[in-house]
Amino acid sequence: MSEAQYQSESAGLINRLCSSPALWAAGIVIGLFGLTFLILTPVYDTNDDPVMGLVASGYGTVVGPDEHLFYTNVLIGFALKKLYTVAPLIPWYGGYLLLTQFLAHWLLLYSILLLKRNRLVLFGYLMFYVVVGGYFLVHVQFTSTAFLIGLAGLSLILVSLILDNRERHRPWLKWEGACCLIFASLIRFQSLQMLVLASLPMLLILFYHWFGSLKIKIYLLPAALAVIGILGCHYFDGQYYQQDEEWREFLPYHATTASLINYAEIPLNEQTQQIFTEVGWSRPDYRALREWIYLDQNTFSLERLKRFQQQTDTLSLSQMPEVVDARKEATRHTITRPVTYLSLFATLIFTCMGQKASWQRKSIKWSVLWCVLIMAYLIIYKKLPDRVFSCLMALPFYFTLLLNVTGKEGLAAAGRIFRGPILLKASMVLLLLLSSIMFLGYVFWSNRIVKLNAQFKQEVHFLKEKLPDKVFVALWTFPIDRFLPLDNQSEFKDFNYLFLNGLQRSPLFQKKMKAYEIELPLNELIGSRRLFFISHPKMETVLKDYLKEYYGSEVFLNQLYVGGNFVIYQLGTENLQEDPSQKKQQFDPSQKK
Repeated sequence: MSEAQYQSESAGLINRLCSSPALWAAGIVIGLFGLTFLILTPVYDTNDDPVMGLVASGYGTVVGPDEHLFYTNVLIGFALKKLYTVAPLIPWYGGYLLLTQFLAHWLLLYSILLLKRNRLVLFGYLMFYVVVGGYFLVHVQFTSTAFLIGLAGLSLILVSLILDNRERHRPWLKWEGACCLIFASLIRFQSLQMLVLASLPMLLILFYHWFGSLKIKIYLLPAALAVIGILGCHYFDGQYYQQDEEWREFLPYHATTASLINYAEIPLNEQTQQIFTEVGWSRPDYRALREWIYLDQNTFSLERLKRFQQQTDTLSLSQMPEVVDARKEATRHTITRPVTYLSLFATLIFTCMGQKASWQRKSIKWSVLWCVLIMAYLIIYKKLPDRVFSCLMALPFYFTLLLNVTGKEGLAAAGRIFRGPILLKASMVLLLLLSSIMFLGYVFWSNRIVKLNAQFKQEVHFLKEKLPDKVFVALWTFPIDRFLPLDNQSEFKDFNYLFLNGLQRSPLFQKKMKAYEIELPLNELIGSRRLFFISHPKMETVLKDYLKEYYGSEVFLNQLYVGGNFVIYQLGTENLQEDPSQKKQQFDPSQKK
């Protein structure tokens, strides 16, 4: 081959690479993820994901790998179960969440680059990645991951609609979008529902704007695939649990307890005293329920739970000062979350760059208003975690990049930002500064959890060596959320514990009790030399009050070991700490045997 031919083919390859939005997006996202992983380590947001990872791997919470992830579709459970069976030391659960986030960012950027490629578009997506993507990486959670991949699927479909009105139809976009929506529903069905609800104004505006030129027929099959796939997989998941008698009995119990725990806390006052009396609950009983400590099958029977729920549903909670104060505190905590504020601020900046009175700009405004109304409803009437609100504010942020920044009339040239009003330029500089500070905060948070992770693993190893034949009843304060997404969690392989996280009436929990030869943990905890509590000092008052109600007498929580992450208690009828010869032993994982 001559030198001229070689140079010609090389130039052609470079041109093809440069003209491919998919390759551009992949290269940019690989670079962003690579730099991010050099600076910080992904960490979990809550203990929900480590629990599901332990179920899939079979370490600690179940007898062998299991597909019943409960909140995630069993189809993903089957796949993870098979992977853990073949290669148990690979962190498949955390890895699949991180891989899904990478895929979502690739498709989100790819969708934008299909519409426009310039420096401002790349800058806008960089801000989205730093603010939203960075937050989701240091708060890895299956709900937000499902929302992100669902948003990617929705963006592909919207871009397909836009390109149909600009140039030749690209058939694969809508099919890829349908597959992403199905995948999002498998990770968390409720997260996809939230995405569709939050996107409703945008979808209606787009449908109205393109109604005359919309080619409906070519979207019927992908739409059918999405609807049938989402509903079919959700139906299969439900039926899989229903075919098992033990799971079938557990589902209504869990649904009732979840509604009583996740929503507003009912105060015990003159108005509610009669309701508590009818179900035979005291304040400590109800407080224990709210803390997921409902081992007493008589006190927390399904009949009593349903009766309490039916009675409290008739109350006017907005008239109770205690409930109003709790909602105000929840509101304060929610609106002070930096990622929510910065997402809203960025949305407003990039929206103002568009042409006034354009339909893209109007649609973003309606989208922001709709998301704020949804947040207000959830704050007032529900008790949902902050990550839900972060997802809601991330939605209009991305939409303004996809529709407003790439609009034909919006920004004809990237240089307009430097020739625009001083307020606009100052806002962009402020956005860059704030996003950098926020990302630095992500790094500090990640480093802190990594240190706690190392300490937690040391303590678990020490505990297994010191008390290898003991069984521990662990409250939700047992910090398994210290595990990292890239941990294989093998530290729990030979660790005997029962985790009270809301599934203690499930077949998984019951099978584990049988494996430990335990019938009723509460009846066996008093004075036991084999069965202990793992908790946190802040839970001592709740535990003491509840156990006093259950046993009818004072119960002492004797501290056997105190670690940096948890405390081990032995239940007794006398306080062993009053005896000088009985001293609690502090954890020192670094000590030699």
